[in-house]
Amino acid sequence: MNEDRSASFAELFFDLVFVFGVTQIVASIHGHLDWATLGEAAIVLLLLWWAWTQFTWAAGNADFDELRPRIVLLVATAATFIVATAVQGAFGEDGEIFAMAYFGVMSLWAIFYFSLIWGTEQVAGFLAYGPKVMAGSVLVLIGGFVSEDLRIWFWVAAVVVNVASTRAAESNEYPIVASHFAERHGLFVIIVLGEALIAIGVSTVGNSGSTTFFVAGTAMLLTVLAMWWSYFDWLFRVGEKALKAASGIAQGRLARDAYSVAHYPLVAGVILFAIGAEELLAHPDVALDGATRWAFVGGLIVFLASESLMTRLFTRNIAWERLITIGLLGIAGVALGGLTAAALGVVVCLIVVAALGVETVRYRDALRQLR
Repeated sequence: MNEDRSASFAELFFDLVFVFGVTQIVASIHGHLDWATLGEAAIVLLLLWWAWTQFTWAAGNADFDELRPRIVLLVATAATFIVATAVQGAFGEDGEIFAMAYFGVMSLWAIFYFSLIWGTEQVAGFLAYGPKVMAGSVLVLIGGFVSEDLRIWFWVAAVVVNVASTRAAESNEYPIVASHFAERHGLFVIIVLGEALIAIGVSTVGNSGSTTFFVAGTAMLLTVLAMWWSYFDWLFRVGEKALKAASGIAQGRLARDAYSVAHYPLVAGVILFAIGAEELLAHPDVALDGATRWAFVGGLIVFLASESLMTRLFTRNIAWERLITIGLLGIAGVALGGLTAAALGVVVCLIVVAALGVETVRYRDALRQLR
């Protein structure tokens, strides 16, 4: 499936509930930045991400100008909205609501996907993959009704089953529309980068406007712009080209590894950065505590590491500038903890912007060809 195709308005509307879901995950971490909370948030994010990716794989076979696929996606939108409303209390009193709504969404996906490919060669691939995904959804459902102490283990098991299910791509073909698939993931990246912008904007509204705050806010904004540049300047287009060039089982593997798998840490990294940036702007005149500093710096490290993995998968080359940037950010996080939040933010911003500048200049001829 190498014909070009863009995302439909129905799919863009579907994405809005995931915008809400991401904001709820950020809210669940805000003020509770510890390992336990981060672990729970990572599990919920991965479950939401998995639901979104499954519909993205299925949507490549759908024509949303037709009535039935559009209605199915709208029903999935409503069900996912219920999932998102229960995110903050998923490991508490809202666990049952989260689990039932999530199981409903995934059941709808399975029926939807199977109906789209019925009578085609893709049925064999679905039968090798779909039942395993639904087994993970059953574990989520059961986990919602057990005690809160046991719930995390059922949901971790669900995550393991979901990830293990992707092994089906090793021996079955999963044809996709490359332009549509790449665009859908790019739009999700826009969603989470928007969350980072919202975090900065919320911190800015009503602030006294001191010079330190202005410097910190400018650094945060430039860093988010650099994150957008790092993904959309060339990586997005290289990915689409690589996906179009692949065929058969190799195409499904690349889509799985570079998109369904490697994009998850990228999304998680942006969320961590957003949380750290919000705290940084709340107290720009003092040094960040360890947890906040590593949410801020570590989020960028995870984001860039994910992009480096994608670069390797797409081009077989090593993204040296980004790996060096990761090292420099790690050093900054360790050695510059005593700086004020604003000063650390400026240093981190300069590292990221300078590295991307070097990369852009170094590969400007290749970038022109992509454009």
